[in-house]
Amino acid sequence: SGAPIRVAGGLIVGVVLVFRDITERRQAEEVRLRLAAIVESSEDAIIGKTLEGIITNWNKGAEKIYGYTALEAVGRPISMLVTPDRPTEIPDILARLKRGEPVEHFVTTRVKKSGEVMDVALTISPIKNAEGTIIGASTIARDITELRQGEREQRKSEERYRAFVRNSSEAIWRFELEVPIPTSLPVDEQIELCYRHGYLAECNDAMALMYGFSHAEQIVGARFGDLLVRDDPKNVEFLRTFIKSGYRMTEAQSHEVDRDGNPKYFLNNLVGIIEGGLLLRAWGTQRDITERQLAEEERAALLLRERQARKTAEDANRLKDEFLATLSHELRTPLTAILGWTKMLRMMELDEATATHALETIERNAKAQAQLVEDLLDVSRIITGKLRLDTRPTELVPVVKAAMEAVLPAAAAKSIELRTQLDPLAGPVAGDPARLQQVAWNLISNAVKFTPRGGRVEIRLERVDSHVELIVSDTGQGISPEFLPYVFDRFRQADGSTTRLHGGLGLGLAIARHLVELHGGTVCAESAGNERGATFKVQLPITVLRNKDFGLRIDERVDEQSAINNQHSAILSGLRVLVVDDEEDARALLRTVLEKRGAEVVAAANASEALAAIERDAPDVIISDIGMPGEDGYELIRRVRALDPARGGRVPAAAVSAYAGEDDRRQALDAGFQLHVAKPVDPEDLVKVVHDLAKRRDEG
Repeated sequence: SGAPIRVAGGLIVGVVLVFRDITERRQAEEVRLRLAAIVESSEDAIIGKTLEGIITNWNKGAEKIYGYTALEAVGRPISMLVTPDRPTEIPDILARLKRGEPVEHFVTTRVKKSGEVMDVALTISPIKNAEGTIIGASTIARDITELRQGEREQRKSEERYRAFVRNSSEAIWRFELEVPIPTSLPVDEQIELCYRHGYLAECNDAMALMYGFSHAEQIVGARFGDLLVRDDPKNVEFLRTFIKSGYRMTEAQSHEVDRDGNPKYFLNNLVGIIEGGLLLRAWGTQRDITERQLAEEERAALLLRERQARKTAEDANRLKDEFLATLSHELRTPLTAILGWTKMLRMMELDEATATHALETIERNAKAQAQLVEDLLDVSRIITGKLRLDTRPTELVPVVKAAMEAVLPAAAAKSIELRTQLDPLAGPVAGDPARLQQVAWNLISNAVKFTPRGGRVEIRLERVDSHVELIVSDTGQGISPEFLPYVFDRFRQADGSTTRLHGGLGLGLAIARHLVELHGGTVCAESAGNERGATFKVQLPITVLRNKDFGLRIDERVDEQSAINNQHSAILSGLRVLVVDDEEDARALLRTVLEKRGAEVVAAANASEALAAIERDAPDVIISDIGMPGEDGYELIRRVRALDPARGGRVPAAAVSAYAGEDDRRQALDAGFQLHVAKPVDPEDLVKVVHDLAKRRDEG
């Protein structure tokens, strides 16, 4: 602005100009105008209001969203936009604004001029004056009706899906992988990683029920390998097919197990989720076909059993026919020689030498026929359970030698070398000497029979742990792999044809097997094949030693022996047994065996504990190891025998030891044990030892 400068007389001689800087005011005005333009052009509703809730500003976006013009809205309360079901919403918001708290992303409903209710998202901020005092509030509102409707539809869809999953009779599941699997890896590596990292992340109750659970929560989290049987080849092929088919399969069968380990079979539809060349998870459904599968398997098993039974019957009929034909041949052959030479002798037309040969031939064929009949009778006794043994302590060396002597002529006739290695300390067995000789003769004569001229037969008798082994091996024609499993079967012969090289009924080995088993032993055959010889091995349990004061009788009554062999018999009931062994596992085994048969067992880890137990309450029987730290079993029994009889000095005792030599056994008896039993000891042998020691004590 400016003013003239006057001198006397009113003459204007100049002008005074006054300048004022209005830059900030102009800039502030420009900012205000720009903000006003932004507010007016915004698609969102921007509303100003006082702290009492009276509308002061209303932009074009508000007109568009709510339907009111600015003239209709300004000066009216903001509550006109609130739905009736939210009466406290505006007061609550205003209270927060008065405290200076902004309200951000507040989702609610509002009413348009038309009465239509819409969903809005609000951001409400306090308005302050130059002094910082809150004088009003600014609201930015956005119509989110379509978005919320979409969300509601999505929720409904999800709820429908979850209801479908929840109520489906088929199992629906999702497996996740803790570590994504590269699909470029070899198939077997992918399978291994599935088992290592896969777990059940989601499923419905139907799946839980299939595995024996009541709710899905009880099975979610199960590892992949907990459900899919890992070592089943069909499951391996199931996973291979899944991977090779591009991680998608339908109607694929899997073998799984329920919570109790019972087999389950399912038909699966599944798809793998692949992202960036990585297998992340798999979705699928499955249907329980266990009953159908088990029924099919049962039908298949029945069919197989029926076929096997038919084949067995056919084989039995064939074997019967072959046996009858062989029997007829084997009986008629010696009869031919006997009858023929008998008629020749009756004609009195033979010289002395020929007559002698005739008698030898008749005798030899008569013996052969008698042996055939005896074999048949033995088989009959075995089948009917009427074969009896005259059991006694038997040394096997003389038995084997007697069998060899019977075979020597046949071996000499074929120039077959008999090599022997018989251990005189192999130990006695409880057996029938005649029947054991029959076993040895059958094996040795069989070896000579099937060994060609100039061959070799080896016979060994030795002790192995708590058994005696008789081993007969030859360099003969051997046994084919196909026939080896049947070599001990009755009426079985590798060659039953009319062109066979060797005679006989095929009963010898079957009889030998039954006789060995009646003695509590085993027999087995080995051969590398045709023309490569054969080896037969017999194992018989060694009987325990006894001394003059106490001992075991072998000829116990049958009912008593049956009680010992019966694993559920309490034959030791009422007996108190002291078990002494420094090995914890050995003590536990001996305790369990004896307690199962009714005995009361006291266990001691060394001689000191054993003596203390005897001092407290003398047992009925002592079972003691020999090799123990500190004081061994020999010293223990010496100290026991030094006690007064009333304090346990006469308690019968058995040494159960891995020191199994002849000297060890003799030393045990000399020290004061009544019996020596070599480890490992058969549980039934141990029961018999305790039973008989207690019995001998009661008898004398």
